Amino acid sequence: MRKRSWSLSQRRLLSACLLPLGLLALTAVQAESQPQLRTDEWQVISLYPPHGVYQADLLPPLVAAVEGLWQVKDETGEPLLRTVDSLASMNVIVAQPEEVRFRRIIEKGELTADGMQRLQALVEDHPLVQRRLVSADGQATHLWLRLKKPATGQGLQQLTAQLQSSLRSAGIQCATADNRTGPLAGRYMSQWQYETSARADGVAALQALATAQQQLSQADGAPDADHGRNYSALNLLSYLGGILGGDLLDAGGLPKNNAALAQMYMMAESLRSRDLQALARPDFRQLQLVVLGATAPLKAPQLTDYQLTQTSLWQASARDYRVLDCRAGALATAENP
Repeated sequence: MRKRSWSLSQRRLLSACLLPLGLLALTAVQAESQPQLRTDEWQVISLYPPHGVYQADLLPPLVAAVEGLWQVKDETGEPLLRTVDSLASMNVIVAQPEEVRFRRIIEKGELTADGMQRLQALVEDHPLVQRRLVSADGQATHLWLRLKKPATGQGLQQLTAQLQSSLRSAGIQCATADNRTGPLAGRYMSQWQYETSARADGVAALQALATAQQQLSQADGAPDADHGRNYSALNLLSYLGGILGGDLLDAGGLPKNNAALAQMYMMAESLRSRDLQALARPDFRQLQLVVLGATAPLKAPQLTDYQLTQTSLWQASARDYRVLDCRAGALATAENP
């Protein structure tokens, strides 16, 4: 077969046609390698109850009010919310007398003086509750609202109005306040997701998380103990290992080996806990690392053998943060919307 020869002009024309295709392919590869940034996934309402969070008469209406947020719908009739993280909605693994079980944080049968003390101890001890859901002084509780669609100021107003209306029907009057006065004012929450295609070693992944969390705790803008913290599956596993007892953890709070790690995952699964799998899949090919309460967006740390695939960033902006104040002094000086 005769080999075709190309003239100089034909070669130039072919190069001109192929070059844009090559640039497009390179751009596509670069786009795929860049982690996705989400800044419109979460909205937060900080609620100041009349006499602080740990009041038995407050918690039942708070549960009902939070459940009522699922009634808020967008213009197409779809609920605005994907999830709600709050004292009124979260289930956690806890140590009870002679047993370890999965329970709702607020249980009506324990709304006694002793029960309030146990609730406060649980909030302060549990690595996924703490400052995420209750302010350090116990005066405010936070509702983290994860949305189905991108956040809008109108949506947050609808959610705030629904919460306010539900509490009002229970005899709790609340006024909206400037979001710059709330406990999370000037703060950020970053959630990073990492993935690997390689076969992952669980203990090695936790060691990498421990190193990353230590670096984050020393970074400029890192949260202080009163406003937040950073956490990952490592914190939940250390907590779970502590309440299970036995010989699962080493002196540094890491699972001793992958057999101990598998045992804790089996326990979490038997108790129907999904928090652990959200922070680290059982095969450890996907991890999450969270920083709550930073004073500035922090740089995502690198994890050995893992690639950063997504960053979710929340900040206390007018679109994404609202304060409801139900204390008598606030009601005397603020106007309801």
